[in-house]
Amino acid sequence: MAAGGLTGILLVGGASRRFGSPKALAKLDGETLAERTWRTLGVTCAERIAVGKRSDTPDLPFDVVDDGTETQAALAGIVAGLRIASYELSVVLPVDTPLVRPADLERLAAKCADAAVSQTGPLPCAVRRGARAVLERRLVEHELALRDAFSELDTRTVELDPDVLANVNTPADLQALQLPIVALRHEHEDAFRRLVSDTLAEFGFAADPELDQDLADPSGYYAATWIAVRGDEVVGSIALRDLGDATLELKRMYLRPVCRGRGAGRRLLCTALEWARANGARTVRLDTTEEMTAARRLYEEHGFVRIPGEAPRQGQQRLLYELRL
Repeated sequence: MAAGGLTGILLVGGASRRFGSPKALAKLDGETLAERTWRTLGVTCAERIAVGKRSDTPDLPFDVVDDGTETQAALAGIVAGLRIASYELSVVLPVDTPLVRPADLERLAAKCADAAVSQTGPLPCAVRRGARAVLERRLVEHELALRDAFSELDTRTVELDPDVLANVNTPADLQALQLPIVALRHEHEDAFRRLVSDTLAEFGFAADPELDQDLADPSGYYAATWIAVRGDEVVGSIALRDLGDATLELKRMYLRPVCRGRGAGRRLLCTALEWARANGARTVRLDTTEEMTAARRLYEEHGFVRIPGEAPRQGQQRLLYELRL
């Protein structure tokens, strides 16, 4: 976060006539675009401001500031947000770029001179309070092209992962961003092994034939396994192992970094817990690490509680959790 704090400005859009319904209320991986982008700003920003046209804005779970103009342009929303921002530096996120991550906003903020944009620009962006005079003048003169406005400023370009910059203009665009969750099949097993090996390495572990016996035959080892897929790539997984006595062990709750924070983990967990309940399980257990903070938060939100015990792996202690169904 920028020194002194950071303001997040969410451009909520309006009636979304091209989309056919308000984009802010459209859902991706079980969460509305408004909720997702507002949550993303909340991770990075000490202050959040949502800006739009109150007459066109649907009911949202947060207040929306009217931009005070008849103009349908991102420039109007940015100016309105900068006028009331408490901090010198703001990041701006449109509601229809739902895959942008907090880390992407932080990178824009860190590189901001007068402004900072991605390689595809002009949104999302970071902008300083001092740029407001130029933006306000262009708004008054009805010179609304944001890219042209930034050309008047000292604007830096930040290379971001192109995948996170996907823009939702149509229902087809939104559908293309959904991550299908399917049962693991034999043809997925090599990609599943790569996901497991890469995730273990990310958190300081190495795949071990003795500790990771499931990798030899994932389909046969688990009672049920699901994966999230993007094209031919396995980008997420979750599995349930039958321990007997109506007890299951939840394993391999993994996501590729680019797919984290978008609700896919929640969908995977809900899929596994629904299966567990439908198949008569009474208890689900798991072990995780201190470093997997997002996963632990998700488990706790779904009723898992810490239990005593140890499950060391390669010199690192594991945390044990249990859910009574």
